[in-house]
Amino acid sequence: MMKMKTLLIFALMFMTIGCTQQSREEIVEKIGRAKIKKIEKNVNARIEKMVKGMLKYPESYQPINTEMSIVTNNMIIYDSDAFIALRDLNNTIENFNENYANDTTTQAARQELEAIQAMSGVLLDKMITINNRPVEFEAIGAYHQFYAEDRPGHQVKKGYHFVIHKDNRITLLCDHDEFLSVVAFTKKLFGEPPATLHEI
Repeated sequence: MMKMKTLLIFALMFMTIGCTQQSREEIVEKIGRAKIKKIEKNVNARIEKMVKGMLKYPESYQPINTEMSIVTNNMIIYDSDAFIALRDLNNTIENFNENYANDTTTQAARQELEAIQAMSGVLLDKMITINNRPVEFEAIGAYHQFYAEDRPGHQVKKGYHFVIHKDNRITLLCDHDEFLSVVAFTKKLFGEPPATLHEI
C-alpha cells in the first residue's frame, strides 16, 4: 500500500512538472519581453545618436517612434549572412533581367547565370543551417522612424532597422526600403513567407 501511495505521488509530481514545462517558443518570448523592458528606457537615445551620425543635416532630426520585436536565431531576415545573400541575389537577378532579358546564350549572360546559381547555392546552405537550429532568443529588432531633411528645407520621413544584440550592442541592419525589398524577394522566392521570416 505504501509503495502504491509513493508511486501515485511521483506520478502526480511528474504530471504537474509536465503541465508547467514551457515550450522553447514560450521561453524565448519570456526572455525577449524581459529584454525589451530592460532596454526600452534608453534605446531611443542610443539609436538617435547613431542616426544623427548618419544624417547630412542632423539638426533636422525629429523622432517619430521605435517599434521593437523579438528576434529568434531562425529568422532569416535578421541573420546578417542570410540577409546579405538574399539582398545580393535579388540585385543580381534584377540586373540580369534588366541587362540580358531572355538572353541565355551569350558568354556574358551565361557567366551571370552561373553567378546566380552559385549565390543560390550559398543561400540554400545558409538556410538549411538556420532551419536546423533549435529556436533560441537572438536579439531585439528595432524599426526606428523619424523625419529629417535630405536637403535644406525639404523634410522626408525615413526609417532604419537596427538589431540590439544580447550584449547590448546595436548594429544597423539596413534602411526600410532595402528591408522591404529583401522581405518581398524572400516571399517571392518561397511563394509564402517561411515560418522563419519575421513578419512586418
